[in-house]
Amino acid sequence: MEYNTSRPKLTLPEYGRNVQNMVNYAMTISDRAERQECAETIIQVMSHFFPQQKGTPDFERMLWDHLALISDYKLDVDSPYPITVISNNEKEQPHLDYPEQKICYRHYGHILEQMIKALPDIADDEERQQAIEMVVAQMATSLAIWNNNVLSATKLATDLSEMTDGRIEMTIDPQRLDRIISAARANCKPVNTGKKKKK
Repeated sequence: MEYNTSRPKLTLPEYGRNVQNMVNYAMTISDRAERQECAETIIQVMSHFFPQQKGTPDFERMLWDHLALISDYKLDVDSPYPITVISNNEKEQPHLDYPEQKICYRHYGHILEQMIKALPDIADDEERQQAIEMVVAQMATSLAIWNNNVLSATKLATDLSEMTDGRIEMTIDPQRLDRIISAARANCKPVNTGKKKKK
């Protein structure tokens, strides 16, 4: 069995290996008219990869540029547009490292976790209380999206205490907290499984 890791690297991976193979085949055609017809067919195939861009300015020109790039500018055909040569420096995309951040509760996310941990540092009591309510409302929304069944005042209070090492306790009026939880549940739309209800 042949794996992609052992195959030659694709110039433009978004088009897949089949398009690359088609371009490779086109370069082996000796008859110019047949090679031109093959190239135009490949352009039609490539256009299906970006249906949302059809009809936009320079869309077809982009495809011809990509065709030339995939062939490493070795495919001898007549393009309806001047081919834009992309340099090696432009081909290379900067490598972006995946952010390695330890998150205790993934359903809350890194930013919300940082906000929770910053609560004890708010000196003003009124400002801290407002921040707690805002953070708890976002916690409730995140929790409802992740698993609506576990959303409760007890769960929110426990998570808030644990994530602040016990420095922040739930100090929200029970009725206010009930409204926050109800709003989070109301805004949490169920995932559409695609199943139709039986009549």
